[in-house]
Amino acid sequence: MQGYFDYLRYFRCQFIYDGNKKEKNIYLIMKTISLCMIVKNEQETLERCLRSAKDIADEIIVVDTGSTDKTIEIAKKFTQKVYHFDWCDDFSVARNYAISFAICDYVMWLDADDVVPQKTANIIKNLKHKMSADVYQLKYDIAFENDKPTFSFFRERIIKNCNRCRFVGAVHECIAPFGKVEQIDVSIWHKKVKKGNPNRNIKIYQKIEKERKLLPREQYYFGRELFDHKKYKKCAKVLSGFLKENKGWIENNIDACFLLSLCYEQIGNNELAFSYLFKSFEYDKPRANFCCQIGDILFKNENIETAMFWYDLATKCEDVTKKGGFVQPLYYDYYPYLQLCVCNYKLGNIEKAKHFNKLAGRANKNSEIVKQNALFFESLK
Repeated sequence: MQGYFDYLRYFRCQFIYDGNKKEKNIYLIMKTISLCMIVKNEQETLERCLRSAKDIADEIIVVDTGSTDKTIEIAKKFTQKVYHFDWCDDFSVARNYAISFAICDYVMWLDADDVVPQKTANIIKNLKHKMSADVYQLKYDIAFENDKPTFSFFRERIIKNCNRCRFVGAVHECIAPFGKVEQIDVSIWHKKVKKGNPNRNIKIYQKIEKERKLLPREQYYFGRELFDHKKYKKCAKVLSGFLKENKGWIENNIDACFLLSLCYEQIGNNELAFSYLFKSFEYDKPRANFCCQIGDILFKNENIETAMFWYDLATKCEDVTKKGGFVQPLYYDYYPYLQLCVCNYKLGNIEKAKHFNKLAGRANKNSEIVKQNALFFESLK
């Protein structure tokens, strides 16, 4: 129950032993979780988030960074632990301020536009009876289309409440994994209902860049922000510098290669676009999105048969979510199957084209493109 804290409380259970089916009472320690959040003007989503998480949180801490809507009023429906923080362009400082109030065994963080699905909530409630890891990672599903995530990756989500439970990074903040780390294959959903300030993050990085040299992780995320703002030349400079320093996390290095390829494709330098795609293989075996990007460049240059090789390889790539990789599921089946459909059609292989269109349809049952393709193939009879 919210507000109830008792570190000596126990969970009573019964079990059978000795083969005589006798019952014996034992007491197992149940761990507690502090849900810590930072918010600002989140009246559209905060209640949805807190309602989805209230049954797994033993306390809820909400730190407001300057709301002018009903955010604080909504938060107080669920907790009286609502605090104010003067915003300082640093998400880590704000999140660590929220954590400073936590008194439970573990800290869990959510954004106001996150949702804890019922399946995930049930898993976490059961987990509280046997928690022993220092860090629990859960999948983070974002960018939904027809209720299906188009982008997923594992993130540290529930962390032991200790002096190492501290966020770092002014933007795209994180807690570095430590001790015993366990992955739980259930998801937190990130479901936005409104657009945020598109310039907020890039301005913070530009401010840091004027004050000091960016750290490797900051370089990587600054590059991503630059790419999103279509500043391709600056993005290429920042991310190539990031790779040259060779101090980044392997998954960030791989993603930087992908973004650099996209940058150079936009700039019109296919040679460098190709080179960064293949550079990613220095860090790990081919990823599905890289195979599709190689196929796309070849396809645009009318090298259809070679493009087909790479699209086919994409469908056989390993899902790297559990490695911490950034995964876009559509590149593992739906997109390469569509492209194989088009490639086969261009080569006159109509039956194969139909086959791959059907496979794309199985991967995405709501695809209008698949439906239109099917109608087109029917018209050829």
